[in-house]
Amino acid sequence: SAGIGWKSWKRRWFILTRTSLVFFKNDPRALPQRGGEVNLTLGGIDLNNSGSVVVREDKKLLTVLFPDGRDGRAFTLKAESLEDLFEWKTALEHALAQAPNAALVMCHNGIFRNDNADTFEGSFEYWRDKRPIKSLVVGRPILLALEDIDGGPSFLEKALRFLEKHGIKVEGILRQAADVEEVDRRIQEYEQGKTEFAADEDSHVVGDCVKYVLRELPSSPVPASCCTALLEAYRLEHKEARVNAMRSAISETFPEPNRRLLQRILKMMHVIASHTAENRMTPSAVAACMAPLLLRPLLAGECELDDDFEMNGDNSAQLLAAANAANNAQAIITTLLEEYESVFDV
Repeated sequence: SAGIGWKSWKRRWFILTRTSLVFFKNDPRALPQRGGEVNLTLGGIDLNNSGSVVVREDKKLLTVLFPDGRDGRAFTLKAESLEDLFEWKTALEHALAQAPNAALVMCHNGIFRNDNADTFEGSFEYWRDKRPIKSLVVGRPILLALEDIDGGPSFLEKALRFLEKHGIKVEGILRQAADVEEVDRRIQEYEQGKTEFAADEDSHVVGDCVKYVLRELPSSPVPASCCTALLEAYRLEHKEARVNAMRSAISETFPEPNRRLLQRILKMMHVIASHTAENRMTPSAVAACMAPLLLRPLLAGECELDDDFEMNGDNSAQLLAAANAANNAQAIITTLLEEYESVFDV
């Protein structure tokens, strides 16, 4: 950032997508470890077309400037070679030319981050070319949950669009389970080239595909610290204060890829819940189906709950605590659905 001295550089890994330059502490190509916080997002830049790229060839420095940002932010990278430096310049200039208008970018200052490092040295991976990956659907990092490397919609995004168009009138959508083999077969078909959903596909199968993809994400859609922030906001007594606090928790504590993913899933759920008369899925019913997938840390006991259950030498206290966590998770997601337009200013 402007004004920060370049005294200490840290190696970081980068992914350039259609809308963001996001950086990681570790190599995002690493295979996910189940249950682990792999591909930890340290931060990044929301791209907009006001940006420009300035190169200092003598120091192998590249700076991305956003004059339309709130206070003229800049973001600087240091390359190991001139070849890398100019490859980055070409890639970033192409991305900025295709980026949204500055006025439409949701993060007004152009930069989001959740560590204290503002300048980086390291291996930049443009990632526009296809890379060998284990699956096109399952186990993808949060950053690529909704968008493929080429900028196109992912399996999950296409499935969400299908549900919003074809699932809204299906009774019990998201609640009624589909055949596990049918879900597995549809994912395999996608891997083999059937990458679009036909209008006559089984909505319950597509709904369970969405849940399966979310369940298999290598890290929780809502990280533990963000679950805690939502929980604290939800505990506020007055409705207006609660909604305002939940809005602040999402905008201020969430890493940008996680915020986008949560909002996108909630948008689909909101559409489903707005057709309760046809599908019999109220906001509370939709939340009950999806909350365990979105707020994993809360149900896993990683957030502080006000549990005063006494230990009686059996597992009754643990069962009560688990039920309390599930009830809180459902209540939080229900509130976000009922107040969706207020929380996300749509």
